[in-house]
Amino acid sequence: MNKANNSHNTEITICSTQHDISEETTETVYTGEYRFLAGTHIISYDEYFQEEGNIPSKTTSLVKINENFIHIAKKGTITTQMHFDPCKTYQGNYQTPFGSFAMLIDTEQISVSEQENEIKADFKYHLSLNHCPVSRYTIQIRIKK
Repeated sequence: MNKANNSHNTEITICSTQHDISEETTETVYTGEYRFLAGTHIISYDEYFQEEGNIPSKTTSLVKINENFIHIAKKGTITTQMHFDPCKTYQGNYQTPFGSFAMLIDTEQISVSEQENEIKADFKYHLSLNHCPVSRYTIQIRIKK
């Protein structure tokens, strides 16, 4: 695929490790949409959450990746804006059905690589909620072209 403004369906794999609590890595695979626009890889996908006895609820995620930052916007059951930039500390809110939390993200590093059939973004950050440290995270996002 050439890097045009067109979009297509793709497979998105997200691997997450929460270091201070467990070294176990969680891997989740989504089907979503990919496009490349103005030097930024953009993916969107839906996450579904099943609460006991209720209809599944949905969160739509939009992820923007370039060599300098990663931005994740979620809207639905979970609503938040998360910005990962090694040069900045990001403050925002993380809204869930159980309440809203003040969020602080301190990004250690970002690495983005692109191969013929795959884009890979790796990043490490520290997360605090309501002014309390939660954990250090390592995330890898793989996008099949």
